[in-house]
Amino acid sequence: MRNHSANTSRIVLVLNPGLTFHREVIAGVGAFSQAAGLKWAFEVETNVLKALAATKVPDGFIVDTDASEEVELLASMDKYPLVCISSAVSSACPPGVSQLASDNAALVDLAIQHLRDSGLTCFAFYAKPKYRHALWAKDRREAFAQQTPKAFGMLYEISGNPSAEEGGETLLAWLHGLPARTGIIAVNDSSAREVLHACNTLGRKVPEEIAIVGIDNDPLVAAMAPLPITSVMQGSHEIGRKAAELLHASMRDRNRPPVRLAIAPRGIHPAATSPKTCPVLRDALEYIASHAAQGIKAEQVADHLGMSRTTLERLFCEHLGYSAHEELLRTRLGLAKQLLLSRTLSTAEVAQRCGFRTQQYMHVVFKRELSLSPSEFIAQSAKQQEQK
Repeated sequence: MRNHSANTSRIVLVLNPGLTFHREVIAGVGAFSQAAGLKWAFEVETNVLKALAATKVPDGFIVDTDASEEVELLASMDKYPLVCISSAVSSACPPGVSQLASDNAALVDLAIQHLRDSGLTCFAFYAKPKYRHALWAKDRREAFAQQTPKAFGMLYEISGNPSAEEGGETLLAWLHGLPARTGIIAVNDSSAREVLHACNTLGRKVPEEIAIVGIDNDPLVAAMAPLPITSVMQGSHEIGRKAAELLHASMRDRNRPPVRLAIAPRGIHPAATSPKTCPVLRDALEYIASHAAQGIKAEQVADHLGMSRTTLERLFCEHLGYSAHEELLRTRLGLAKQLLLSRTLSTAEVAQRCGFRTQQYMHVVFKRELSLSPSEFIAQSAKQQEQK
């Protein structure tokens, strides 16, 4: 018997917390549950069969459409409220099932607009060959081709399917032939990092000669990049929040018609790989980058810029979609991840070096932002490196 009323509901998330996209979706689901005061008990599973084999009957599922077999199984059973999420609008979803997907065309548009606002008129697109057949990568590549007519510059793209060694040589040759002041939109941050390394190898200055904008704002990639990467932030948290809202409605009324929505990006995180379009914001970001490890607060950033805290927060929200306090935490978190991965300092020393008040507070920030403790972050990073 289902337990939607006063009892706790069992919500199964068939998602992978090791993926940045899924982790942010999970955070959005939890945020809706808390804000709505729902009695939801979450379980994260790798597949549907494990969830169905449990003693307690599930009350609802949120599943990535890419897990096609799981989605088709649940849809065919027609017993459980189900909402799908996806990184691509073009992902196949069974009839009668609601789906929330990332608006990849909007992600690319925001990247192009950022570069245009910086005065660039020549654009290029790059994706690692291994992403060639991923639906989200195809969506982004097609969006780039549609949004960059000849009037705005030239379309560059690596073709063919080279091996790893050939791909590296091809990328270098491709970059060498690009005109100065070209803006490259990379299909994701990992591809942006590869372009950045290649530019360093060729001696092409970033962003003076080549500007780079990634997509996804992946914190792990950022920690391993030689420069902070400008990146478009997906609306992953909103996808999770909206998916939870739709699931809640479906649990209350199984006859609700399905909904298909493309979720807009959260904003863009400007960094060192692209020209800054707002001088005041640039000064704020540079001050934070230089002083975050000293434990400064947003009030001190505002004082440095000669403005009120309210004006500072308005500046950050208008341009970045989040607060100066969040930028301080992002910066400290990035520094902490780099130091933790170096394995040269204890966790307590890392917290002190990065401007966290205490080691415990750094632990709280890691759990809140990454759903991982510092030690779990180190272990996961090591495992990912072994798999490459």
